[in-house]
Amino acid sequence: MLKPEGRPQVNSELCNRCGRCVAVCSLDVLEMGESCPAATGSAPCFRCGHCVAVCPSGAISHPGMNPEHFRQLLPWDEGVTPELLLDLLRKRRSIRSYTDEQVTQEEITRLIEAAVQAPSGLNAQSWHFTIIQDAERLGKIRRRTLAIYSMLLKMLDSRVSRLMLRMQLGAEALEVLAEARPLLEGILDAQKSGGDRLLWGAPTLVIVHSPEEDSTGPESAHYAVGNFMLMATTMGLGTCVIGFVSAIAERDGRMRDFIGLPEDHTLAAVLVVGHPSAEYLRSVDKRAAAISFI
Repeated sequence: MLKPEGRPQVNSELCNRCGRCVAVCSLDVLEMGESCPAATGSAPCFRCGHCVAVCPSGAISHPGMNPEHFRQLLPWDEGVTPELLLDLLRKRRSIRSYTDEQVTQEEITRLIEAAVQAPSGLNAQSWHFTIIQDAERLGKIRRRTLAIYSMLLKMLDSRVSRLMLRMQLGAEALEVLAEARPLLEGILDAQKSGGDRLLWGAPTLVIVHSPEEDSTGPESAHYAVGNFMLMATTMGLGTCVIGFVSAIAERDGRMRDFIGLPEDHTLAAVLVVGHPSAEYLRSVDKRAAAISFI
């Protein structure tokens, strides 16, 4: 369960009584007192930090936050422009060809620093990142994944085995597997000739997961992955979400061990990261969005 950490504290000598902190406190933890705001509300504080971030005089602190980690932010009209952000979003691509250069620990730390700026349900921030860079472990993950898919594809060709798959996986999953068959056969053929069309030769695999007790954990982790991928783009790195590995890890105990997924955690995403072997120079069309105004 989410455990609230402390309550905000207001320095009355610095406070100018503007009331901004009270206005942004969605749980009414902060209330306006006689001399300055105070954390007298009955609701628990979930350490969102809104009050600290909005205070113009730096009068608010929180026992669950390290002030050394605070950063002064640029005003909206001096920060990243919409045009630059849209260019960054366009530049991010799913990279499927990497050099042999390894991603450094410093780079991983920077990527995760960006990832954890994402929103999370009730500010739980329960995401966990497992980084795998050992080539032997990556080989085991690749071989285990492809061995299972090879078995599943063979089962599709038998009426009895197909019926068993339908009972075990469900009709929808079976249909997805059948539709993915051409892709999977290409991945398996590449493996036979020494190629890698599963992890794409990337030197680092990132497993993102969260405790089962946090019902919003997987969704929050997905937001973190989005930040991770965008930061990677700014650093000249590439990423690609590997759904074929996730689908196996969700059902296979040995694969959960290979990727270091605790028994009481829910898998949110598996992605590779590395140095792209090519730079993409222009954006291309995306499908028109389906939009409804009500």
